Amino acid sequence: MTAIPRRGSSARGHDDDGASPSGLHIRELDWLMLVVMGLCCLGVVMAVSVVGSQSDAGPMVVMKAQGLKLLVGVIAFMVAALTPIRLIRRVAIPMFFVAVLLCLLPHVIGRSHGAARWIKIGSQQFQPVEPARFFLVLAVSWLLARSGAGLSSFRRGFVPAIGCAMTLALALATQPDNGNALLAVILASCLALVAGVRILHFAPLMAAGIGVTVFLATQHDYVRRRIEEFLNTTPDSQVGLGLIAVGSGGAFGRGLGQGWMKMNYVPEASNDFVFAIIAEEFGYLGSLFVLGSYTVFGYVCYRLVRQVKDPFLRYVVCGYALMICMQAVVNLLVVSGWAPAKGIDLPFVSTGGTSLVFCLAAVGLIGNAVRSDRTGSFSTTDEVVVT
Repeated sequence: MTAIPRRGSSARGHDDDGASPSGLHIRELDWLMLVVMGLCCLGVVMAVSVVGSQSDAGPMVVMKAQGLKLLVGVIAFMVAALTPIRLIRRVAIPMFFVAVLLCLLPHVIGRSHGAARWIKIGSQQFQPVEPARFFLVLAVSWLLARSGAGLSSFRRGFVPAIGCAMTLALALATQPDNGNALLAVILASCLALVAGVRILHFAPLMAAGIGVTVFLATQHDYVRRRIEEFLNTTPDSQVGLGLIAVGSGGAFGRGLGQGWMKMNYVPEASNDFVFAIIAEEFGYLGSLFVLGSYTVFGYVCYRLVRQVKDPFLRYVVCGYALMICMQAVVNLLVVSGWAPAKGIDLPFVSTGGTSLVFCLAAVGLIGNAVRSDRTGSFSTTDEVVVT
């Protein structure tokens, strides 16, 4: 009698996650965690190097502060990894709208650099765009899974998913935070395209996007200045200083803590432009480590997306992979001078606590979705009936 392969294995003797009977292959989720741990450790090291050199606080104080952010992120990771998927799906839409309201709250209780982007509670502050982006992925995934066979329909496929993204984008535009508003629309659009929404439905959105860009460039001085700085980069500009830091590291870098561009030259050296300091202190080898890590992260997530069968869970894995990879790509493009400067952190590496917490929560939810699909503990068809 021939044994029937169990769920998660194949007749060839290999698990679906890539592990062989000999145990020589590391599973995709193990690779994912290895990459994330490496980037988080690099983030702590760079926090000590950059923040420690810019303040009177000693290395241990800086390490403890960043370690506390990482601890909160690990807790968020565990909560996301262990919470039942059914509960997560049920709160996706309500939590998304709560997060959108949070994006409007900085107008009342917080401003930063002339923009209402941070919520301040006592001595602490956090950026509401991070939870909003996190719950946007869940909301769009739920709507796409609910559409089922109607994804090719403009009304049932395109409108709900992009409507969610536009709601968040409008809230962010009031801060103003046009960069993250655009990123939210692109994120939802990419996820919708992967799900099967027809590409022709995006023609009006693209036309509107071009029109909004032209309007902002002609009516708002700060947008025009960003574009002019991007088109005519000078050595003393934000991007120009970052490029000097990247090029000055050479092959092996100046050494950890030995970079001088972080000393009030490169703005946001521990956040938006932390990659420039990595390149200066660790050279091309450090840059290749960062680029390679995000490449491996994206490839592993691609393999996981192909393995997940349930629609909602597949969109969740794909959405969070896109969210993290798009943030990384935009950040690296800005630092390398290929995109206008935007306030977007480098995932897992920048010292921003809000970004770190929700990126780790996203990784936890990726693992939760993959595990739930493999064990068969969740099925969209049991939760949603499409009429």
